[in-house]
Amino acid sequence: MMYTDWFYWLFVFVAVATYHVIPHRFRPLVLVTAGITFYYYYAGSYVVLLLLEAIIAFVLIQAAIKRTNRWIYPAAIIGVILVLGYFKYSNMLVMTLNDLLGFLHKPFLPKAEQIVLPLGISYFTFELIHYLVERKRGNLPEHKPVSFFSFLFFFPTMVAGPIKQFQGFYPQLTARFQLDHLLIGVTRIGIGLFKKLVLAGTIDLLAQPVYSQAGIAGADIETLWISLVAYTFVIYFDFSGYSDIAIGTARLFGIVVPENFRFPYLARSIAEFWNRWHISLGSWLTRYIYFPLGGSRVPAPRVYVNLMCTMAVSGLWHGAAWNFVVWGMFHGLMLCIHRFYLKQVKTKLKPVPNWLKPGTTLLAIGITFLGVTLSRVFFVLPVADGWNLMLRLFGLR
Repeated sequence: MMYTDWFYWLFVFVAVATYHVIPHRFRPLVLVTAGITFYYYYAGSYVVLLLLEAIIAFVLIQAAIKRTNRWIYPAAIIGVILVLGYFKYSNMLVMTLNDLLGFLHKPFLPKAEQIVLPLGISYFTFELIHYLVERKRGNLPEHKPVSFFSFLFFFPTMVAGPIKQFQGFYPQLTARFQLDHLLIGVTRIGIGLFKKLVLAGTIDLLAQPVYSQAGIAGADIETLWISLVAYTFVIYFDFSGYSDIAIGTARLFGIVVPENFRFPYLARSIAEFWNRWHISLGSWLTRYIYFPLGGSRVPAPRVYVNLMCTMAVSGLWHGAAWNFVVWGMFHGLMLCIHRFYLKQVKTKLKPVPNWLKPGTTLLAIGITFLGVTLSRVFFVLPVADGWNLMLRLFGLR
């Protein structure tokens, strides 16, 4: 992990010091240089791929704004998606086709050489799509190309987010240094390291049985429940720890990036959970997947389809395997049930005691946490193994 690497923190110190001592007009250039250096050190020549992708996308979107050719803007978006698709989903596609052909007793496709996924390309791609869409819509302030590249190659958020928005990032490049940023940044980094190294690392010992089919087979039901709940907290402390470190490091530059977690396990509904969990991803999916599909402005059946499609994309973004798609659709189903309850059931219920009203009590928090925890079986395991664990949890196998 880079955050335990002394060189990383030395690099942060040099980059931050340089950023604050030079004239403001050179700050974007410092961020671009630091980002490219950082990425080359940890990911090697893949930095050339990201640079070329960013340059081509920037040229295309500039052309799309100035010309009437309708194909330029879609070409930029499709090109960005195809790059992510090739590196992240090619292996999944080949494996799926091989499984289907094997099921049909047809000759297998030759196994493709495993394609290495470039570091942080999912975050890079989502931020690039955000920029292209908002630039085409005319929602971005006028800026120089170097500001665009400083946005994409801002190294504190390149690996694990949060997913930034250019409108919020760009104005902060000229902000003056404030001691509060330094104090808050160091504190957040410390909290993140504690979450990641101490809490996640310690609780992970309890989660071991759910990591493999052998562990599941050798554990009793009580142990499996404890292990799954432990894994649910491992995911939170690990991921939110990364986010805290990224947010804290950004603050050292005097730049505030979006919060990513707000006590998600205290959510009183699955909809509220997604307003508290990986907030920047949820916002991106809502803006660029859910709304373009029609959002909630379409007939009820379409709304449910939109929710399922959006969460399926969320699952695919998290990992290139079918268990992540199932995990996403599990959440989509919970969101559909929640919406159906709000629109069709809750309004027709007779008055009931407050302690029985979902969404207002500890009961609602417990139900939401249970649903989120059960969904984790498909996040940690392949579909078949996850289904087996689900049956074991309820004593059905």
